[in-house]
Amino acid sequence: LVQKLEQQFSFSMGHKASAGEVRSWSASLPVLAQDLCDAGLEQVEVLVEHRLPLSSKRIDAVLAGVHPATGRPSYVVVELKQWTHAQPVPDADDLVQIDAYGNHPVLHPLEQVRRYVSFLEQFTRSLEEEPDALVGAAYLHNGDERDLGWLRDAPETAKARLFTKSWRGAWIEFL
Repeated sequence: LVQKLEQQFSFSMGHKASAGEVRSWSASLPVLAQDLCDAGLEQVEVLVEHRLPLSSKRIDAVLAGVHPATGRPSYVVVELKQWTHAQPVPDADDLVQIDAYGNHPVLHPLEQVRRYVSFLEQFTRSLEEEPDALVGAAYLHNGDERDLGWLRDAPETAKARLFTKSWRGAWIEFL
């Protein structure tokens, strides 16, 4: 999968994926695949590195299927994080500090998911008729609740949820 993704990335983006990006895919995509299987979603469509319209931003994964209760189209924006630790940025609720990024704060995972969902809602006409069809989740699959639970201090919504390795059961249920 990662080799095919590298080829497609190069074709679509006009340059090779960075070594870090390839490592990230190798570490996160098998976890997501196993979680989908464990949730009984082996047949769900997964769009990997989905590029947002009119933007250079890419969503790690978009799950596309049919909602089991409504039978209507259902989409889940998934932001995969391998984080094990993060620190809050003083006076900036939407930013966090990650050791791997040095002194460059990054967007809080819930805020990142919220923005992706909002962007897709604004640019995808078919979602106008399906207001409940799109939700988002940040999945910190290496993170423990005791180290990253403070990220939950940011409000979750029906459109943006946060899960850690400690909450894998809730993640599977959410899926």
